[in-house]
Parts: sequence; C-alpha cells; structure tokens
Amino acid sequence: MRATHRGQWNNYMHTKVCIVLILIAGVLSGCAMQFQQMQPSVNMTVSSTDSVIVLGVSPRSRLSVFKGRLEEDGTWKCTGIFNTANVWSDNGFIVLKLDPRVGSETYSIGQILPGGIGGRSYVVRRGTSVPVFHANPGAITFVGAIEVMSMQHGDASGFGIRKDENTTKEDAQRFISHAYPNLHGALNVESLKMVHAKGGC
Repeated sequence: MRATHRGQWNNYMHTKVCIVLILIAGVLSGCAMQFQQMQPSVNMTVSSTDSVIVLGVSPRSRLSVFKGRLEEDGTWKCTGIFNTANVWSDNGFIVLKLDPRVGSETYSIGQILPGGIGGRSYVVRRGTSVPVFHANPGAITFVGAIEVMSMQHGDASGFGIRKDENTTKEDAQRFISHAYPNLHGALNVESLKMVHAKGGC
C-alpha cells in the first residue's frame, strides 16, 4: 500500500474509532449530546439561564463542539470526554442552545468532518489552531465565523480552520430572523479567538 493511501486509510479508521468512542462515552455518561441544531420551530424567549450561540461555518461541514478551558499559558485545553454537539451547519451557520460558559471556561471545535461521518476529518491535536468562544447566559450570541480550509503537507492532504472575517453580525441576524422567527431576544456579539490547543479531545 502506498504511503499516501496508507495515510488516508489510517485517517479514515482514526475518524471511525473516535466517533465510536465518543458515542459510547456519551451513552455511558448519560449525556445530552446534540446531533442536530436548535429546531427552527422552537418558540423561545431567552431567559437568564439560557445560552444560545450562532456560529458561521463555511463551507457546509459536520462539526463537533467540545467544552474546554483557557490555560494560563494561553493555550486551550479540551476538558470534555465527549462532545457537546455533533451537527451539520445549515445555510452557513449553526445555532445551538448550550450550557453557559464564561471566563476561562469555554467551547471550541474539536473535530470537523467536511464530508460527514466516514469521510476525511480535521481533528484537534497539540498545537492545532482552534476557535474558542463563550456561551453567555441570558443571551443569543454571534460568536463569529470560521472557514474550513484544505491544506497540503507534502504528499498528505488535510484540513485546517481559520477565522472568517467576512461573515458579519448583520449576516447572522438575517439568518436568525429568517430561520428562527420565534427565537426572541437581541443578537449580541462576542467574537471567537483562535488559540493553540494544549492537546486533543
């Protein structure tokens, strides 16, 4: 087997094993892992204990959200043994209701599957640049946007993430107004930061 094909096969198997382990961990822990975005039909006024985040994602991808913590050395450490959500973006955005996390307690993207489960993946490892954001209580927050990029390292191909500065609050507001007409509350902004990961999820 050629090195390139072997690398692709190893990446495929690593993705499958990660997904199986995540699902098993979620079942054993009784977690409420989300496999779809907040439903557009939901009629909700955001209360002081609710937290809704809006994240721009391009191109359309399936991604996993993990809990984590900002360390004193400026890195991000994944603290969840399983993901909080594993969802497809829709029309350039994901909308999730999450447990509030502020200060050093944050969320980030631990894995992206541009082609869905079974395809190639972007998995966070030590030194990987990841988008880190809060889920503010009592708010609907546009946390910014990310772009999934194809990357080439010699004969091996992969993916990376960079911040998308072109997707604005106005874009997010138009999406929310159209897709979630019954989601009541002002759209706030607290933009994500790109931070190096301390390790994998």
